[in-house]
Amino acid sequence: MKKSRFFSKLLLVGACLTLSLSSHAQEVSGNVTLTSDYSFRGWSQTTRDPAIQGGFDIELSDSGFAVGTWASTVNFGSDASLELDLYVSYSFDSMMFPWSVSMIRFEYPSEGEDLDYMEFSAQIDIPFLDDFSGSLSVGMNYSTEYLGAGGPAFIYPFASFELPVENFGSFGAQVGWSSVDEDHFFGEDTESYLDYRISLTNTVSGLDLTFAFVGTDIEDVKDAEPRILLELSKSL
Repeated sequence: MKKSRFFSKLLLVGACLTLSLSSHAQEVSGNVTLTSDYSFRGWSQTTRDPAIQGGFDIELSDSGFAVGTWASTVNFGSDASLELDLYVSYSFDSMMFPWSVSMIRFEYPSEGEDLDYMEFSAQIDIPFLDDFSGSLSVGMNYSTEYLGAGGPAFIYPFASFELPVENFGSFGAQVGWSSVDEDHFFGEDTESYLDYRISLTNTVSGLDLTFAFVGTDIEDVKDAEPRILLELSKSL
């Protein structure tokens, strides 16, 4: 618990530092989404019911620093009804490929501090060459106490791919591997699993319409089964 509070204070200091610099040139963006199911690493966070989501980011021009927040309705069958994510990130452009590091705080206000935890993330973005305008990203997330104080250590290596589709929008794909150091954490005989997402997005009248196929390799768990999602989002 003390470790979680320390990281929360560290994240808050980083956010305040970024905001204090935001009197200089900056870029502010926001988004709002309606989705038929909030899927997080292949698992439904709403028992496969709809969710409303939204957030905003502040990026300091030419500094590499950004701070943001994102929220979604959730339904775990407990007191938790809202997920609130806070993050601070820094992007590096001096290497062969752009890469970034982030510190993310997951909060569930209605649940007290039982589920609150921190994740640390590193990601490399690899642009394609010549006329092939897609992009590939690889990275890893890490947590010392996954899903609350006293939780297991957690790692999540992942790769994602995005490719513009002429006269349509974009095609995306992502695969990730969740692993913890605790037996049966994700179910019977399951301490790790694979998740995936394949999506098609098109912009219609200023709204982004996405059809996605998501799932995991976990069997006999309804909230982790393969399924189709429909998302409607708007950038602000």
